[in-house]
Amino acid sequence: MSRWKALGVAGVAALCFVAVKVLPWAFGFAGGKYLYQTVAGSPDPQTLTAAQVSVQIESQGSQIFKAIKQEFPEDYDVVVEKITAVARLGNVNQVRNTSGMAVADLRRRYASLLSSAPDSKAAEALRAQLDMLNHVMARETATICNNYLREGPGALSTPDQDFLIDMDKVGATLFRAFGAAKNGSLPAAVASDGDWSLLADAFTNAGGTPAEITAIANVSREFEGLCPAVAKLYAAALSLQGEPGRHIKTTLLYEIARN
Repeated sequence: MSRWKALGVAGVAALCFVAVKVLPWAFGFAGGKYLYQTVAGSPDPQTLTAAQVSVQIESQGSQIFKAIKQEFPEDYDVVVEKITAVARLGNVNQVRNTSGMAVADLRRRYASLLSSAPDSKAAEALRAQLDMLNHVMARETATICNNYLREGPGALSTPDQDFLIDMDKVGATLFRAFGAAKNGSLPAAVASDGDWSLLADAFTNAGGTPAEITAIANVSREFEGLCPAVAKLYAAALSLQGEPGRHIKTTLLYEIARN
């Protein structure tokens, strides 16, 4: 029992580590990509209005910002105003950094809502994480993928367009989970020892090994199968049904979002 309880701790620790390296970049870059194009393409950035910036964001298809606007419209307006203020200076790096910081601040502010998120939205957000990791595994060597888990997208030479779409999806699904939790009536819940034991069983049934547990806990650069092991952990969490599944997914997502 103690070994499988440790899996729960290890799993949270690993997912938190990946989140620290990956999610802030995703929220900043995926949104900032569209915004700095707006600034770069404007003949007179000083005349930009918040409405123009908002229209440009929507026209470029940013799913993160679309989700924020739908779920938290007042926050969206504040974020756009902040971005517009720096956009008028014509500095694309400041636009990108401001968008990233603003969205990350919202992510941390609403992280506590996740314990009340419905299972369907939690699963959607966690599946986006798995899709992103599978994308990296399919296109990179084991060494680069391991570095990606430790260092984030900076470990990749040139993220392709599909990867950026995955990043955008990660942010959007998380904000949709925030919104569903805010508007729903489910009680807050955290994973219990029994829930972690169910996750451990699912991980083992999927071929997970003690060596993989250790590698996940240590985010081991030397363990060649680290990325598949983390993917297996995500998949195991997604396979859990009912309240135990919701407890595990929302607990993992909270640990991801609060960093």
